[in-house]
Amino acid sequence: MTSKGRAHLSVITLAAVLLGGLAAWGFFNYARAPRLTPELRGYQLAEDLGCHGCHGPRGTGGVRNPGDRDGEIPAWDGGMAMMFVKNEAEIREWILDGRPWRLAMRDSLNARTLENQRNAEHRAMLDSLSAHGDSAAHIAPDESAAHQRGEAEKMLSRRLRSRHSDEPPRPPLRMPAFRGVITEAQLNDLVAYYKVIAAFDEMPEAASAGYHAARDLGCFGCHGPGGLITAHNPRSFKGYIPPWRGSDFKDLVRSDAELKQWILEGHIDRLQRNQAALFFTRRQVIKMPAYRDVATDSTVAAVMDYVKWVSGR
Repeated sequence: MTSKGRAHLSVITLAAVLLGGLAAWGFFNYARAPRLTPELRGYQLAEDLGCHGCHGPRGTGGVRNPGDRDGEIPAWDGGMAMMFVKNEAEIREWILDGRPWRLAMRDSLNARTLENQRNAEHRAMLDSLSAHGDSAAHIAPDESAAHQRGEAEKMLSRRLRSRHSDEPPRPPLRMPAFRGVITEAQLNDLVAYYKVIAAFDEMPEAASAGYHAARDLGCFGCHGPGGLITAHNPRSFKGYIPPWRGSDFKDLVRSDAELKQWILEGHIDRLQRNQAALFFTRRQVIKMPAYRDVATDSTVAAVMDYVKWVSGR
């Protein structure tokens, strides 16, 4: 082969190596990219929309709101949200319109009733004032009647101002409306996220027992509310702790036996035998704890029931 041919072959080989390297690097980055669930997309969107500024981090603690009935913007967890949301349709109305139709109609009816009551009281006061003035005109000179009428008008004005001052101030912070700002897909993600934080969906008895067992073991500290809103984990393969639902979780847990071993030992044999996986699990900052000496068999079984229920939905 001539030197020219060898040079041409070297260029082709180098190009192939470079393309192969770029392809491998691209695939590696693709594999490491978190595959976000609707709940996690909703969490990120709520952060971008400023929801956590008023409802607190992850919606778990609102800010003060003078004039509000409860004195603050309600958090989404702890059952408080259930006082304002009756069903999923109302979750959507809160997000899109700033208030559900049910509460808007209630407020409108209350305002109309109050206005009618004020008008009736106003008319009664005017009638009393007119009658008082007419009687005064019969028994007193014109100047005296005019003076008494003026005093009665002042009294009426003071009463009306007093009634208005007794009204509670309107809260300065109000829920914004996102209709026309977000898409239908984004709305669905926000609803999914809210339902996790508020523990909105009813659970089967076994899953509910597992939910409380996982909470008592501190699982939600790393895996987030309901095990579905997670935390960052530096130097891990994905860069975060995968939630208990979605493709990333299915890649890690492939059987009940592996799930049980994760809980009891903090690792599973399949990944321990994989040198590439072991490289990341050893380096990651937050490591899965082992509960073998802490959790009873019944507690582990309950947690597994919840994880399987929530991951299979």
